Amino acid sequence: MKKVLFVFLCCFMLMTLNVQAQQPVEVVVDNHPVVFTGQEAIYDDTQNVVFIPLHAVCESLGAEVKWDDVAEKAIVKLMNKTVEVPIKDTQITVNSKKVDLENNIVVMNQRMMVPMEFINKVLGSKVDWNKSEGLVSIFDRNSKIKMASTIGPIDAGIVGTLAQKFEEKTDVNVEYLGAGTGKALEMSKTGDFDLVMVHAKALEEQFIADGYGEERIAVMYNDFVIIGPANDPAEIKGRTVADALKKIMENEIKLVSRGDNSGTHVKEMELWEEAGLSPEGDWYIVWEGGSQGNSATLKYTNEQQAYTMIDRATYLALKNEITIIPLVEGEEALLNFISVIPVNPERFSQVNHSLAMAFIEFMTSEEGQTIIRDFKKDIYGEPMFFPDSTEWKNLSR
Repeated sequence: MKKVLFVFLCCFMLMTLNVQAQQPVEVVVDNHPVVFTGQEAIYDDTQNVVFIPLHAVCESLGAEVKWDDVAEKAIVKLMNKTVEVPIKDTQITVNSKKVDLENNIVVMNQRMMVPMEFINKVLGSKVDWNKSEGLVSIFDRNSKIKMASTIGPIDAGIVGTLAQKFEEKTDVNVEYLGAGTGKALEMSKTGDFDLVMVHAKALEEQFIADGYGEERIAVMYNDFVIIGPANDPAEIKGRTVADALKKIMENEIKLVSRGDNSGTHVKEMELWEEAGLSPEGDWYIVWEGGSQGNSATLKYTNEQQAYTMIDRATYLALKNEITIIPLVEGEEALLNFISVIPVNPERFSQVNHSLAMAFIEFMTSEEGQTIIRDFKKDIYGEPMFFPDSTEWKNLSR
């Protein structure tokens, strides 16, 4: 009996010690308190670690969190990041790359709890721990750069490469979210982004005229091509853009349009207008999936064995997966100029203007322009993009 009582008391003391070692913690994101339900953030004195409920803190940072029952892990999506968080592990996967934490993910009251280091190492936000006040302060909006971008440069990989090189130089995290140019500009009218990368001059100039952006800053360019089946049923190969569009329309051969007010769609409509033509009919397919971007559109066009207009970088990236080929190219009207626009800080005081300008200065510098010039040239045997900044042009004179 004494032995049983002794064991019970030891267990009771151990439980008391654990409870005493866990102190509640307040968490704020950009000075806004995070509300927790079911389980609060705690400081574990035995490990000297703060644990924070994953779901609540991620949502407070604008991330989406879903649970994968089969793999027993949480999937966090934040801007350009997809994070896989397994239970009771120290290794996190960020965009398929492993990130090691010093402390395990734990579960308390059916809530996944991440160590405080997760906020900085994985999500890229700055974090401060004030033990005496029991306060974790997360600095997100003004500690990183948020960019809305047209989808093509993201799919090609140049945006990620430029962001990574800038992060290595400055230790400043760059987050980006892809959308067609029209939607990217609309997203940037909220003040949630510090800059926008786009490729439709008329839409860009209107964005600036309306007071949302400061100026168009040239970064790079490539060109569009009209691509179609190798047997070329409309016989457009080698023709001018206007003649090619006319032949496709006259013969009513299928042509796929993104139809989403993206930069690619805007350029396509400009070319139809310059040719004096108005495309309509069953042959003219305004694809409902066009907002997924040029890569998805090119794959769909290949499935349809139709014509479309697409940027060269997308074609180069997918040419080994498709059978349709470039048939009309090389005209000045097909050039595709890509600019960045810093969001106007006078309209949106929350934007991180100084860091946005630092990233722009890097992209337009000799170093950034050289990265653009050489990007995947060794893989495809030709450039995906060409440098176009004022600084680069001055160096080239």
